[in-house]
Amino acid sequence: MTAHRSLWLFVLVPAFLLSGCGKGSDKALAEKVRTETVDGVTLVHNPPLPLNPNKTVRFEEEVSFGAEESGPGAVYKPGPFAVDGRNRVYIFEYSESIIKVFGEGGQFVKTVGRKGQGPGEFGQAVFIGFCPDGRILVTDGQNRRTSFFGPEGEFLDSYQWTKNIAIAFLLLDNASVVQESVFEAGKSRLFLKTYDFAGAEVKSWGEFVYPATKFMTRGEVAITVGIPHSPRSVLTGDSTLRRVYHCLNDSYLIEVFDAEGRIIRKIDRPYERLPFTDADREEYTMYTARTSGSAQVAEIYKDMPWPKVKTVTERMLCDDRGFLWVGTHETKDEAGRKLTAYDVFDAEGRYDARVWLDFNPMRFAAGKMYRYTEDPDTGVRVLTRCRVVWE
Repeated sequence: MTAHRSLWLFVLVPAFLLSGCGKGSDKALAEKVRTETVDGVTLVHNPPLPLNPNKTVRFEEEVSFGAEESGPGAVYKPGPFAVDGRNRVYIFEYSESIIKVFGEGGQFVKTVGRKGQGPGEFGQAVFIGFCPDGRILVTDGQNRRTSFFGPEGEFLDSYQWTKNIAIAFLLLDNASVVQESVFEAGKSRLFLKTYDFAGAEVKSWGEFVYPATKFMTRGEVAITVGIPHSPRSVLTGDSTLRRVYHCLNDSYLIEVFDAEGRIIRKIDRPYERLPFTDADREEYTMYTARTSGSAQVAEIYKDMPWPKVKTVTERMLCDDRGFLWVGTHETKDEAGRKLTAYDVFDAEGRYDARVWLDFNPMRFAAGKMYRYTEDPDTGVRVLTRCRVVWE
């Protein structure tokens, strides 16, 4: 267990917006939020600026998990993680293909599962979550199955996938809402479906937009690459309010689904998409070459159909208050740090605040935020819990 005492303070809007923004201006902005109901769906039309432009948040580091250099509590290659109702943290350890469990104070408690292909064993977990009755649900991309464990980690049951399920966005009493990818006729397709806990399909929510790809060759090298900033469906789930959010990210329009797959709300706000520049192209190429380990990426990307503008978002997540965080591509440099803008919407879909962060928040639970920090020298990632303080 490693404790940290450093403090971050992030202002939610640029300084030029802060002057003259008091209660009167907040009220004026609030009056610009328009709602209407069309065919039973609530439409929330937001103003360009947040309702609370003076709002700030700070994140206070409290505890790190798995930061030991050796021993059963050490986590060398952390993957997906989850936090249960007792604030225990479950981290999938790639190097051992096992889940390590830590107490609220960061102390190692036990392991769940083990490496292998048999019952209760893992290849490579891609999602960990908790059913309403306390069961642990794990999706395993390598073994292509979903496994269930009891609240104390004992193996209960599993089912094999007929297609690629991967991530569960919402866990219900006896079913889960999952993202299902299908590759057929040389094309990838994306669906959202409800499966019961025996692996039977209960409902299809419809087809969504899979990221666009391009098959490219250079000599004897053939590779399928994603086309940057092409329209795709960005999805996230909210276990607190039992909702799923969807944004087709070529426009700022967010659809809100209930647990039955019905659209109950649509959220929008005025937004001008950013241009995709030559500097963006170079940065994207260098990043892909570095992460793929291929020096030929730059050559392959010469034929890439580069976009003219960026998409609105590539990620969304919900906090434990039922607020939606939308990560944009807007950035700024401040005191040597690169900050990215997150738009925060309240549970009713109103544009509440804008947050500038130098990291990506990963999960919220019980008033805390969890994220991975990375040592710039070693590249080792450590899961850290922060207290969230809004002002």
